[in-house]
Amino acid sequence: MDMPDIRVHRHGDRWAVGERGAESPLKEFSTREAAELAARQMATGDAVEVVGDDPTGLDSIQDPDAGEPVQEDPDEAKALETRETSRSRQPGL
Repeated sequence: MDMPDIRVHRHGDRWAVGERGAESPLKEFSTREAAELAARQMATGDAVEVVGDDPTGLDSIQDPDAGEPVQEDPDEAKALETRETSRSRQPGL
């Protein structure tokens, strides 16, 4: 039995689609479902291998909150606004 040529695997907090044995993925997706759908389209009827582990090890070093929106402290934002001063117009320009 031949090994599938297209592989889906974790890639940090995303899902990667690539050719078996390639160092870099061809595409990345935020969900496993989207990655599997793309892999099946790329495989054109051949088998697709899905691996739950990240073979790159990126999942063990990446910040688990990477890609999440940063929540700003409203007091800090207000403090920045008060420190900023408007520019004054200079005559003759």
